[in-house]
Amino acid sequence: MYNIKEFRVLVYTAASFLCFFCWPLENIAENTRNLSVNVKDVRLSTSEANAPEQASNKAASINIIKITLEQEILGKQAPTGRIFVVLETQWENIHPKQKVEKDKLEGKTDKTMGVSTFAGKKKKTEYVEVDVAYMIQKLYNHAYIFADGLAFSLHGSTEDIPGGANLQKAFTIPKKGDVRKVNFVYLIPKSSENLGFQFFDYEYGHILLSVQGDIKKARGTGGPPGKVLSLAKSDLVEFATLSFDIQNEYAEEEAPAGWHYVVVQLSGKSLSWKSVKDIVQIKPKEYTWVTTDGGYFYYSSGGSTTEQGFIRFTPEIYQHQELAFLVPKSACVNQLGVRIRNDVFQLDLTGKKPKGMPKAIATHRDGDVMEVMIFGMRKDNGKVLLDLGIQSMAESGIEIQRKAQFVLIVNEEKISIDDTGTDTLLHRPPSPFIIPPKTFIRFELAYETDVFPTSLYFRGYRSEATLNLSDEGD
Repeated sequence: MYNIKEFRVLVYTAASFLCFFCWPLENIAENTRNLSVNVKDVRLSTSEANAPEQASNKAASINIIKITLEQEILGKQAPTGRIFVVLETQWENIHPKQKVEKDKLEGKTDKTMGVSTFAGKKKKTEYVEVDVAYMIQKLYNHAYIFADGLAFSLHGSTEDIPGGANLQKAFTIPKKGDVRKVNFVYLIPKSSENLGFQFFDYEYGHILLSVQGDIKKARGTGGPPGKVLSLAKSDLVEFATLSFDIQNEYAEEEAPAGWHYVVVQLSGKSLSWKSVKDIVQIKPKEYTWVTTDGGYFYYSSGGSTTEQGFIRFTPEIYQHQELAFLVPKSACVNQLGVRIRNDVFQLDLTGKKPKGMPKAIATHRDGDVMEVMIFGMRKDNGKVLLDLGIQSMAESGIEIQRKAQFVLIVNEEKISIDDTGTDTLLHRPPSPFIIPPKTFIRFELAYETDVFPTSLYFRGYRSEATLNLSDEGD
């Protein structure tokens, strides 16, 4: 049986952690309480803020004391066209105290086994007032900045700056009247004109604070702002490609000679069906890719991901994300691929029709799993390079074991692929070598031989085949 790599989406809610596979949903309690906030005032370092659209309830109050724009934080420069926004905030627990039975609070028990009740000695219940501690399980899941219709997550620098906070640990305001100050860092487009601070709270109501400009324009319409290249939608999430550019360096990592980074800007929104909405997370290094002319395929090498390597989409408003792909400079990128569960979406990037592929010189169908194609072969520096393609016909992802499944035969000698030589090719197989459902991948394999092979042995999941190559060498 072939190895199917199931799609995984992690989802956070206000009170639960949900994990999506291709199987029924599981709920795992996270014991998270939302912190609802009531706005007293909002003051900017440069101008007065607009009045907030919503102020709410008995949980807590929050003040945005100051907003600062920085091109550099802790020695880290903002990327071209971006700027750091630092929000200085103050939080106060204003939740009313709750009455609790004194005996229960002190842990006392009835040692008479109920006899005191029959004897008419029932003691009057005493109550005491206690504070209600409020805890945000993870600030990262709740606190966003809106900029001209897009949501942006807290930047990792929040954990390192003076007065910052750990994004993955609980943020607690223990008692009524307690005050905590915390500084938040966001990375947003430098051209942003309208800013808002969003705190998601499905128990008491969301809080949207005006920070700069028009709060309605900051939040947007709930759809992708401005012009988009392409749109896609599943039952979990909808997303849009906004633009892409070429960079020789990404995340302080310089591209190897002959390669560069294609950096795609996209946005998306969770389509959770519950009253408590979910944040949808996708692992881009396994579930996003770009395709180029000729059918070549390159998985993401990074992006605006969490420490766990996920891109995230919030509910209700489009959230900005960024993906980087390392591709040959000679390649012409035309589409962004995204896998959601076992659905595959191809989003256009250029508006141009991809160039076609050559005619296969040999093919083999491996049952209902895939079709293997050989497009040709050539010699290069003492190696034979085989030009191959695989069309998935499976409903789930297929993991390919390149060394075990593609063996070259020269006369009667079996030659396994040269891993080192293969990994230096411009058209090397993707890593991980997982083919998304119903998707085509073209790639090359290198073999350490200077003699053209007579055939290729292919070991499939439903069958085996020896494909004749004796007439194809030049």
